[in-house]
Amino acid sequence: MARESGFTLVELLFTLALVAVALSIAAPSFSELLHNQRTTIAAQELRNALDFARESAAHSGQPISIAATNSDWAMGWEVFVDPTNRGVRDPQQPPLVAHGGLNDVSIRTDSTSRRYIHFTPRGNAIQPNGAFHAATLTLCGEGRTSYRVVFNKIGRIRSESGSTADFCPR
Repeated sequence: MARESGFTLVELLFTLALVAVALSIAAPSFSELLHNQRTTIAAQELRNALDFARESAAHSGQPISIAATNSDWAMGWEVFVDPTNRGVRDPQQPPLVAHGGLNDVSIRTDSTSRRYIHFTPRGNAIQPNGAFHAATLTLCGEGRTSYRVVFNKIGRIRSESGSTADFCPR
């Protein structure tokens, strides 16, 4: 008598139970990975925009600003030529780069960097009164890892990662 190959109902249910248990264990880790990845990408995009603004000022010989949308960096930003150091783009002039809002990431700044950051043709950042501008922008996500984007008085920009508990206390 020939026996047909296949799965019994018991074997199929046992396999489905094992898959369900494995997914329930992996789901929180996957969620954490997604939160951390969103924050990492946001930090890279902000750092790239700051690098672009600084390099554009140096290469074009024109002062360039990067301004937060509605004074909230998490809502987005735009890079534009700013000869008056007001942090406001002339409506007739299109932005050099624009970035939309971030998902599940907030950005904390110091008081001098809330609205905009202005780079001179020499590549350094200055405040509206002409004083040097050094700042830290802290990106706080829902995961365990957060980032700081820091630039010093000569305009050099660096990023650092750390735990959300240390960088973004509630």
